[in-house]
Amino acid sequence: MISRARGGPGGPVVSRRSVLKGAAAGAGALAGAWALSGCATGTAGAASPATRIQMWHLFTGGDGGIFQQMLSEVQEENPEVGIDPVVLTWGAPYYTKLVMASVGGRSPDLAVMHLTRVAGWVPGGVLDPWDLDTLAEHGVTEEMFPPALWDRAVIDGQLWAVPLDFHAFLLFYDRGLADQAGLLGPDGLTGVDSPEGFLEAGRAMAEVTGYAGVGYGYTGDGAQMSRMLWGLYGQTGAEVVLNPGERAQVDRDALVEVVTYVQSMLDDTVAIANSDYPSAVANFSTGRVGMCFNGNWELQSFLTAGVDVDAMPMPTLFGSPATYGDSHVFVLPHQVNVDPDRRDAAYATVAAMLRKSLLWSDGGHIPANREVTESAEYQEKVPQSHYARASEEAVFDPQAWFTGSGSDFQARVGEALQGAWLDKSSPEAAVDRLVGALDAALQTKPPA
Repeated sequence: MISRARGGPGGPVVSRRSVLKGAAAGAGALAGAWALSGCATGTAGAASPATRIQMWHLFTGGDGGIFQQMLSEVQEENPEVGIDPVVLTWGAPYYTKLVMASVGGRSPDLAVMHLTRVAGWVPGGVLDPWDLDTLAEHGVTEEMFPPALWDRAVIDGQLWAVPLDFHAFLLFYDRGLADQAGLLGPDGLTGVDSPEGFLEAGRAMAEVTGYAGVGYGYTGDGAQMSRMLWGLYGQTGAEVVLNPGERAQVDRDALVEVVTYVQSMLDDTVAIANSDYPSAVANFSTGRVGMCFNGNWELQSFLTAGVDVDAMPMPTLFGSPATYGDSHVFVLPHQVNVDPDRRDAAYATVAAMLRKSLLWSDGGHIPANREVTESAEYQEKVPQSHYARASEEAVFDPQAWFTGSGSDFQARVGEALQGAWLDKSSPEAAVDRLVGALDAALQTKPPA
């Protein structure tokens, strides 16, 4: 049962030093100076709003432009609230700066982070929980969200994050090439719903392209290897339980099965065996391959390249539908003294942004708000509506304080797996390295 206690100055009492140590452990050392790239305010010429809030986020490039447009429309429709967005560099610099601001009593009123990083922040007291009653007053309820996203945001009976989207690891495909390969049916790509079926589809596509069937950029990229591994592992129905101080609870046979299968796929015919991320994007954009595993954030890249692109959730190869991803979420950085007006304005802003997330889908992300994804307007968006069900079958990195998007642990996953996929070394040995890395991390004291 989710606690409905109001978020505010209450919560675990921790020393400033302990949280600062936790910030260094959880976010890693600063990879470079954090950059303030924007501090825009409301609509030019508008009357001074009664309440101003500061929002930190990590969206740049095309995503940043769409997010700013959403903020501008929210501002125009609710001029009583002024929104001051601050854009910071994604990754360790962003998370380190945010946790330091929370600890130092200078936290923003609202911030964006990744859902998979939330569990590592709750014990340190650097976030305030969301109050369900106040969210409901602003029209935001549990029923609006896919259960997988909402459940991941609930920790110890309280809601710590409000999902904006699900950004999924998809299978993109070129409709024209798929048609030539005999793989295009009335509802999309066909013949990819079994392990052998997918391999056969890759070979058929390779005959058409004359190069290979599938692009998957993973070399030197632990995030890409994590996406494939945990997505397919989730399809087996197996779980991962990571309790600090204990050994990792995993289904070793299922992990070996997944690693072995991906190894068989990377044969330079079904899929290119040695490919980094940029090469995979380029090969699909130029028609050298007809399918590509990548995140929905690359949709605009493929459209800009002129690909006749469509997309689907991860093909179900191991029994149960599951698509790896993560979620951008709104969080309330801890406030020592909560200003009721600014806190309510933060709630109102989040509710309004959720209602605006049809626009957010232009960047490829799947809106977390089901009222948007079930709308007629969203159903007209192609290929976005073709992969929207991925949010209903979402799986994530295993939950622990040291996992999640941009974490050092994803690099450890890459170190464990790359030899098996690149050099065809033992899948069993790769899984043992992975489990060993999990076990070692679990013996490391989490931030407290």
